[in-house]
Amino acid sequence: MDAVELAKLLPELPTARAQLLDNLGRIRREVAPITPELSDALADHMNIRRGEVHEVVSFYSFLQVPADALRVCTGPICDCYGGRKLLASTPGAIEVACLGHCDLAPVMTRGDEIVPEVTYATNDGPAIGLGQRDETLADYAARGGLELIRNSLAPERIVEELKASELTGYGGAGFPTGIKWEAVLREPGPRYVVVNADEGEPGTIKDRYILELRPHLFVEGVLIAMHFAEATEGLIYLREEYATARSRLSRAIEEFREAGLLAGRSLALVIGAGAYIAGEETAMLESMEGRRAMPRLRPPFPAQVGYLGRPTLINNVETLAHLPAILQNGGTWWSALGTREAAGTRLWSISGAVAQPGCYEAPNGVTTRELVDGYAGGFKGETGAIVPGGAASGILPRSAIDTPLTRDSLREYGAGVGSAALQVFPASYSPLRLLSETMRFFAEESCQKCTPCRIGNRALHHLCEELEHGRAPMTREKVDEWLLAMEKTSICGLGQASPIPVRNAMTHWPELFAPLG
Repeated sequence: MDAVELAKLLPELPTARAQLLDNLGRIRREVAPITPELSDALADHMNIRRGEVHEVVSFYSFLQVPADALRVCTGPICDCYGGRKLLASTPGAIEVACLGHCDLAPVMTRGDEIVPEVTYATNDGPAIGLGQRDETLADYAARGGLELIRNSLAPERIVEELKASELTGYGGAGFPTGIKWEAVLREPGPRYVVVNADEGEPGTIKDRYILELRPHLFVEGVLIAMHFAEATEGLIYLREEYATARSRLSRAIEEFREAGLLAGRSLALVIGAGAYIAGEETAMLESMEGRRAMPRLRPPFPAQVGYLGRPTLINNVETLAHLPAILQNGGTWWSALGTREAAGTRLWSISGAVAQPGCYEAPNGVTTRELVDGYAGGFKGETGAIVPGGAASGILPRSAIDTPLTRDSLREYGAGVGSAALQVFPASYSPLRLLSETMRFFAEESCQKCTPCRIGNRALHHLCEELEHGRAPMTREKVDEWLLAMEKTSICGLGQASPIPVRNAMTHWPELFAPLG
């Protein structure tokens, strides 16, 4: 332990319990990975029981890892393109599930440096306009930005336009935004605004693109939400791996502050520490309050009892980034940008066996073929399995390539649109290997709070590994029992949704499960 460096840093660290994760992150970055001695010193400084700090440290995967560590992604897309070979050939590297740069697979990091060098493949869509790439607040203002901050709309008008737009949450759950905002407004103040930027779903890169290319657009969306909720404090929970996004977003917030556009409000970043489950909104709140990221039982919902027990408006990065266009042009205008199947546009993260992996704004309701041929340069080689919207959205056969990517259309396949993370796998990559890697991810990322998820995901991952060797560790009836128990009795979406890809694989590739009898 570097006692001198720690002694210099401790007086700078706030003592409020909600600052625990940030304090641990600073010690890791500026002193050393968290050891029991460092943990105890921080606990004493913050007047928190040492055991409580130890349990937080043990929960988050990155706190005990050096800040300059080599990390190699072995998520499904990176695994498909040589991630495990890269891991084996990189001495001292640490295996991680997803680094949020799936368009560049296979990926590794050296500290905050991404390898290979980050490039962007995108388009200039009508609502988000990723192709505009504002470097400064002045650039953003010159393109018509800031109008909604300078000329604020009444809360009732905002709700009206949101409902007309049919905008839903773009973090994966898809709850109607107008209804959520209206519910928060009914609760007495003080209220908080919290942004979920813990983009951890494998294959998903859209929020990173927004924060790196259009941070000022996003900040304006956050300030609109804060004005609406009459919130004086806003917090953005950002995944630790997004160093470039952190830098550009911090600079953008400072520009807004220097220009007097925060109007007395506080807008701060909370940096995660490597926990996929923190993307679940109530687990995120637990993390922000200085505890392990374990989902809360609901009700009450965050709109009623959220951050620090107060009504809290929680939205995903992309949801807020759509606000300026919707409120400037009208909800019906935005809705009309969609297709017959679904309203509006969204950002699609496209990775895998396509010519130009990247992030593209396209209408809701497009098909896989339309997305890949129209935006990502076409398919590369023979297409195999398709993941329509992230690991929890399901696994589909190539025959689904012309199915509209909507909640209703994909329901026929037992799948969903999720976070719109479209992953196209080559025919050479076995669907069983894909399923095994997906279940490995869920097993490792379970918070362990509830038994069905804790044991069930490990059992299903073991099943897949055994099937890869032609062995059956359980009967089909036992598999069905696990799937049903997880769906019905898990506390949060991780355990409830992880059976989806298993059911999909059993339906579309039944021959892979022949050993079950």
